[in-house]
Amino acid sequence: MTPLRLAVVGAGVSGLSAARELVRASREAGIPARVTVFEAEDRVGGRVLSADVRGQRIDLGAESMLVRDPSTLETLSSLGLDEELVRPGTTSASIWSARRLVPIPKGTSLGVPLHPLQPEVVRLLGPRGSLRASLEPWLRGPTVTADDPLGPFLVGRLGRLAVSRLVDPLLGGVYAGPAELLSVGAVAPHLLAALGRDRSLLRGLRQQPPPTPGAVTGFVSLRSGLQTLAEKLADGLDPSALRLRTPVTGAWPGRSGLMRVESGGGSEEFDGLVLALPAPPAAQLLEGLAPELSRELRRQRYSNVATVTLVYPESAVRRRPPGSGFLVPRFPGRVVTACTFMDQKWPHLRKPGILLLRASAGGHGDDWPLEVDDATLVTSVHTHLRRHLGLRLVPLEARVQRWAPALPQYRAGHLAWRDSVDAQVAALPYPVVLAGAAYRGVGMEACMRDGVRAAQALWQRLGTAAPLNSRGQEGDGHP
Repeated sequence: MTPLRLAVVGAGVSGLSAARELVRASREAGIPARVTVFEAEDRVGGRVLSADVRGQRIDLGAESMLVRDPSTLETLSSLGLDEELVRPGTTSASIWSARRLVPIPKGTSLGVPLHPLQPEVVRLLGPRGSLRASLEPWLRGPTVTADDPLGPFLVGRLGRLAVSRLVDPLLGGVYAGPAELLSVGAVAPHLLAALGRDRSLLRGLRQQPPPTPGAVTGFVSLRSGLQTLAEKLADGLDPSALRLRTPVTGAWPGRSGLMRVESGGGSEEFDGLVLALPAPPAAQLLEGLAPELSRELRRQRYSNVATVTLVYPESAVRRRPPGSGFLVPRFPGRVVTACTFMDQKWPHLRKPGILLLRASAGGHGDDWPLEVDDATLVTSVHTHLRRHLGLRLVPLEARVQRWAPALPQYRAGHLAWRDSVDAQVAALPYPVVLAGAAYRGVGMEACMRDGVRAAQALWQRLGTAAPLNSRGQEGDGHP
């Protein structure tokens, strides 16, 4: 039997998960397939990157992975990563407010304070803001549909201070975008579920069912950095299947229903194609093949961010600040959007005499970190961290990493946009599917899941009979 020839474009977590699932499906169905993965860069991982900083392996992109699905841990185990798995030493964090760090109150749901009059909430919102939020069960708040903007809905329910000082900083830490623009159903479907339980948002959130007993959820990372996950996914492929430094420049209909892929290595034909790319480059490849779909993909917007990892002498601070880090609300002239105390959040990074910080800068509509040189960016970040943390010394070492594009913006209307993209992909007369963070979640778990879903969609479209893997089910729309 002639093997199926399948191509995956993009060796990020989504693309590698898709390739791994195609190999699994082929093996279990007894249908031979040759999977080829094209990657323009000289490494796998995409927006996941680990590097040595002062003798420590540090993540310069995503530095943690939120696990919601037990099958994700099963995948990590199947990749031999059990011994690598680490959990945070602390999950408490703060918000920069009124020139001080204020702990994020316990009992919040994506920043929504379930008990607005508790002292920690009052410290952040002030008496007036807390009182306004506490009145939500008795006021007639606005209704909302799944694809409405989150910000105006929550402002109408809880007041502006609750959104600007709590919800927006937490959302910004995940999506690098403002609550006023993001889709409720795409980033916070649990709020819709809460309104299904009670007319009051706060009462509905308080009635949220507790986690399933024994469920293993929460943030995890890997001792050697999260790029190890991408490398392990790639290790499961045939060595000849992975083509690094090979950008794909075009995708066209081939002979007899095949797809013709043009790359630096020439032109080849494949039975099926997975595009595991951000929406803009996917749109570019599809421009001649599916112009309407290409135009739709170009509507997706992205934020651009930079991370700055800084190593200080431990004596740079009088005493270590508590918790895992802090978030910074939006205000004119903001430089640092968030800071992680890396060696406190991840105890395996702790080194005597060293303070290890990682700051984020930029975000939706804020591209200045991409426009300045490294020295200016590091100086600006250090100056603002000195104000936040009282740093008395300059860093011993700094590492800058810019991400452009970084995170897709799930703006109001995202669910309808995604449905339109899905429908147009399904209607294509060519065996092409899409995968990645642009569609069903920006977290690593969501990207792994979407890669599997895309692989299964392609496998079924080719008329094969491989058994399905339960990891292919769609997720809840947020990481």
